[in-house]
Amino acid sequence: MQPIPLYPVLGGYCTGLLAVYFDVWAHYLMAFIVASIVAQIESLAYCFFKKHQTIGKIMNRHVVPQFLLDLAHLGLPFVPVTVFILFLQTGIKRDNQMAYIKINYHKYYDEFSRISNFAVYAFNFWTYFLAIGIFFGGIGCGVIFIFTTFDMLKFLKNSQIRRRISSANFKRHKAALKSLIAQFATSSLCLIPPTLYLVVVMSSINYAQVIVQFLLAIFSLHSSVNAVVLVLTTPPYRNFVLRPPSSQRMRREMILTRSMKTKTMNQSVEDAITAVLDFTECKVEELKKMPPSLLRDEFCHEVPKGVRLL
Repeated sequence: MQPIPLYPVLGGYCTGLLAVYFDVWAHYLMAFIVASIVAQIESLAYCFFKKHQTIGKIMNRHVVPQFLLDLAHLGLPFVPVTVFILFLQTGIKRDNQMAYIKINYHKYYDEFSRISNFAVYAFNFWTYFLAIGIFFGGIGCGVIFIFTTFDMLKFLKNSQIRRRISSANFKRHKAALKSLIAQFATSSLCLIPPTLYLVVVMSSINYAQVIVQFLLAIFSLHSSVNAVVLVLTTPPYRNFVLRPPSSQRMRREMILTRSMKTKTMNQSVEDAITAVLDFTECKVEELKKMPPSLLRDEFCHEVPKGVRLL
């Protein structure tokens, strides 16, 4: 499901299974994409905040009361749903789209008539209301990102935290913070291209079509870049992907198996020798405790003829 802008019109169409084969209106798909981006940024901000609270509880600093956390947990799922509903109000009805194109973009009417599934948007009350809400929501998430990141870096540089947690937990917190910062950087690929697209459409600058195509290419790289960054910054994923080839793994497993068999065999031989030595030592102790006369009678029948016992 990939959105394709239709410059200079504020609108576009979608490619993919739902749009092509099931004829789901592009307006619904774009609303879902916008709501998904909002949910991603919101979830990332929550991860920053949650990690900050985890480290803050260790340091007993900047800990938010539990009832505020409960309110946040209740309100977070409704944010992308609200954005989805508000975005649906910004689009022109499907039956009125061609009439809008004919009036406002008459020279593109024939080209739009060949597209069966597209969405067109106009600046109305809901558009401005949604834009203002997303703007302040973005500022709020940005404040959370900046404050929690600097605060967590300050916590990790404090020598007291090393005394309160083990070195393994300290490395785990540090790796998680690096991964969150990297994910935040890649999330800009979701926000910057659509924002710049709106700026280009509203300003009608030169070479706008080339700029829109370039922004679309950047936006389409988000999933791939996000996956690469997630693998490189998360130790379990990185170790799994960068593991040695199967031939080297089989060779290592064979060497390890052979080493374990040799170790087991050596242990068995060592146990057998130890058992023999213990048995011999016990017998020697028993012979030392026996009277000389009884010891002489016990072994006399084993002495060859002509040999005299002292």
